[in-house]
Amino acid sequence: MRTRPVPAAATVGATLLLLTGCGSNPLEGKTGPQVAAAAADALEEAGAVHVSGTMTTDGQEGQIDLQLQGEDAIGSITVGGTEIQLITADGTVYWQAPLEFWASFGMPDGSAAMFENRWVAVPDEASADFSEFSLAGFANELRNPSDGAISDEVSEGVVDGEDVVVVRQENGSTLKVAAADPSYPLEMSNTGDSSGTVRFDRFGETTDISAPVNPLDLSQLAGG
Repeated sequence: MRTRPVPAAATVGATLLLLTGCGSNPLEGKTGPQVAAAAADALEEAGAVHVSGTMTTDGQEGQIDLQLQGEDAIGSITVGGTEIQLITADGTVYWQAPLEFWASFGMPDGSAAMFENRWVAVPDEASADFSEFSLAGFANELRNPSDGAISDEVSEGVVDGEDVVVVRQENGSTLKVAAADPSYPLEMSNTGDSSGTVRFDRFGETTDISAPVNPLDLSQLAGG
């Protein structure tokens, strides 16, 4: 049996359909909470991400620059002009900070000097406020923002030339999610009590994160 040639128009039409399907937005038709949940899922599935940006808390401006991997983290947090180096490894948080940071806890200069620029293992209760600076912490914040409910309506936008779906909270905060698969979160801007903008990149890229050598143990020094 002879095969009949496929008309050129049909071939072009089928190709366009395939291309359209490949480039379709997997978030199309989803509500704001659903888009935010998809972004959180993609972040968790990536397993690693770099987060950087600015924030203002209690009137103090700051910056974050962190590599997050599973439950571990490494990088820096700057608050009120004071930079704190941070490592979270094997469930323990370590800080390395200048003299003024330790003195801000009311320590005499002589005592604070012992910690100056030394890696310090921090007790859980003292490091609780830093728990949000983790991959799970950001994923939870995407799903359930601490400063306002997520609106159902979404809009379209662009971040660094990449199409995004924009999710808004009732207080005006926004989340911009890649209109692609995976639906990674690309930018989060808060206008609530902790205002600022952070960017997400280097999804799935990992680095070595391990506990520092010979850190001071703050709980033992405090007699805990």
